[in-house]
Amino acid sequence: MIGAVFLETLKTTWKQMVYWGIGLSAMGLLVVIMVPLFNMQDMQKLLESFPPVILAMIGVGKDLEVFATNEGFVAIGFFGKSALIFAVYPVVMGMRITANEEDNGTMDVLLSLPVERARVVIEKFLAYGVSCVGVVILIYLGLHIGVILGGVELDALRLAEVTFYLIPLMVFIMAATMLIAVLARRRMVALGIVTAFVIASYMLQTIGLAAEGTVAEPIGAVSFLTYYNTGDILAQGFIWPHIAGFVILSGVLLLASLYRYERRDIGV
Repeated sequence: MIGAVFLETLKTTWKQMVYWGIGLSAMGLLVVIMVPLFNMQDMQKLLESFPPVILAMIGVGKDLEVFATNEGFVAIGFFGKSALIFAVYPVVMGMRITANEEDNGTMDVLLSLPVERARVVIEKFLAYGVSCVGVVILIYLGLHIGVILGGVELDALRLAEVTFYLIPLMVFIMAATMLIAVLARRRMVALGIVTAFVIASYMLQTIGLAAEGTVAEPIGAVSFLTYYNTGDILAQGFIWPHIAGFVILSGVLLLASLYRYERRDIGV
């Protein structure tokens, strides 16, 4: 039955989606409630006193006035370097597409049934992609509840843009994880490579932000985290070329995973 793998994957994943979503939304809710405790003008002066490397570590570039707003406070306190936390969920889901089941021997059993490898991978990828969307929706609901409970004035459109921008980012991370898992075959090896990939991206983004205006600034362009820049999103809204880049790269990574997975033995 077409869609059976997709539906079964959703059935076995929805609880994790809810747990992750509630946990992350609770973090965001707390940050939103804290907004009235801070004076944004004082916040801008504080940020101006920080050296560039410290600002880069918390995800702030030169446009400090963007962050000296209620939306900017939430961007720094929750969305900034919390992108590393947001990366964990798609990494876990990406590992589940092939690596986990190969390690425990269940993928070989599944593929002994009349079901194509490509169908299994695609339907699992789509199901886990839907779960990423579910997590982001729960995050947004948590932020909105924080706005109501705290009586905080926030630009609802900008808040939604910063939040839902997470979807293409998370799908890209999941696709990259899947390809690494397909190439590495063993779960722990793949997990180590993915972890190094994410940490290296964080470091490269930090260097790029800290080196703005210097010859070292282009280094940040190598990092995928550079294209989830909360300051730019707050100032411009959805940056469609970056979103398109995430979508296209995710598709390329998915196709590369399918190509390789169809041509190698399954771990048992």
